[in-house]
Amino acid sequence: MSSKTPTRAVPRRLSKDDRIAVILRTARELIREKGFENFLPLEVAQKSGISEGMVYKYFKSKRELMERVAEDWFEEFLNEAPLPAQDLPLRDQLFQVIWSSLMSIKREPALTRFVLMELRADPNYRNLPTYRQSRRFAKSVVDVIEQGIQRGLIREDLNRKLVRDMIFGAIEHATWAFLRGEDEEFSVDVTARGITDMILDGISTQKPLTTEMIERLEHMVSQLASELHGVRMGPPAD
Repeated sequence: MSSKTPTRAVPRRLSKDDRIAVILRTARELIREKGFENFLPLEVAQKSGISEGMVYKYFKSKRELMERVAEDWFEEFLNEAPLPAQDLPLRDQLFQVIWSSLMSIKREPALTRFVLMELRADPNYRNLPTYRQSRRFAKSVVDVIEQGIQRGLIREDLNRKLVRDMIFGAIEHATWAFLRGEDEEFSVDVTARGITDMILDGISTQKPLTTEMIERLEHMVSQLASELHGVRMGPPAD
């Protein structure tokens, strides 16, 4: 029998990429758990077993770290939400892209709030990766509308940008109570079907868009914009 004492395995030193991945994963977990408002890089360091200085070695600020978490989440969503098959009925295609957006919000409400309340309010928002990512997803909605026009199912004189804004305005309006914590749950399926039907029944060639429907949709978008502005500005000073 050998008298040598067994040697203890030396932990493998993490590479830079692996260390960054651990930081981002831990940060996302903490944002999900505590909300972006209460997020602290120090807790990321403690939970990851590294120094706070190591976190700031890779991310210059708390804001930069949170932006990167949001970017990775958005990219993950874009990769998991494939474009709807063109041979599907138009209603099913639009339902699919709306459903995907709603499901991403339900899965990550804290990150959604961060994007809506912080990043979109940033004067530099159009230069951020999250803006370019949101444009990529918005294009999937516009593409569905364009296909409907080409197939003669949607009116040719349609304002594509307005319809796109109405769809995403309806999504945000329908989920805002959930994001504020006022409603614990909302049905992704029911909400997606309702928005899909409301939009398509208004823009299809079979049923012209009435003035009343336009006013209702525009009011919804306007009301959401006012709510978001009020949240960003905060309560009035005493």
